[in-house]
Amino acid sequence: MKMKELTLIVVLLIFSISIAAQNMDCPSTLSSRKATPPFAFNDLSKSAQCVTGKKYEFLVPLMKGKDYRFTFFASPIFNNQVNFRIIDMNTNEKVLDLPGESTNAAKGMSVLREYFDENSKKMVHPYFDFAPNGATTLKIIIEVLSAEEDKPATDQSSFKAPEDRKKGCITVFIQDKISEDVGF
Repeated sequence: MKMKELTLIVVLLIFSISIAAQNMDCPSTLSSRKATPPFAFNDLSKSAQCVTGKKYEFLVPLMKGKDYRFTFFASPIFNNQVNFRIIDMNTNEKVLDLPGESTNAAKGMSVLREYFDENSKKMVHPYFDFAPNGATTLKIIIEVLSAEEDKPATDQSSFKAPEDRKKGCITVFIQDKISEDVGF
């Protein structure tokens, strides 16, 4: 009888862990982020559950008179295979085109990987500052790539059944501060 009870407990535990993994609490990953003074948390920050092989977009309105800091985070399940592109909707210009993982270290840093900052002598997560000259809207395009090891060798299509896709959280953490008056 004890063996049946133990088996039932193990099955229920595995089932509850798999349910929890499917229903990630991405908003709590956002609430764990803390603003870096003099910047403050901006309510435009978002964290959402995403899957491999999909592209996501959202608009971020920016106001004149504020400086903004953007930081990007992704669940380890994506193995940094996430690309971020930011387009200024007023000018239709590409502001940033950032790989989650840089294939060429000399080409630039990874948007998702911390690096050692020589000035502060500590590990720093990459961030990107914007100081708009006027009110504008940025479109953030997030492309979650399919991992190469997930694709069968015989399948050359980019289609993946939903069951085969990996799920995780992607966070766009936005901070802001009032711009400092500089110049004459």
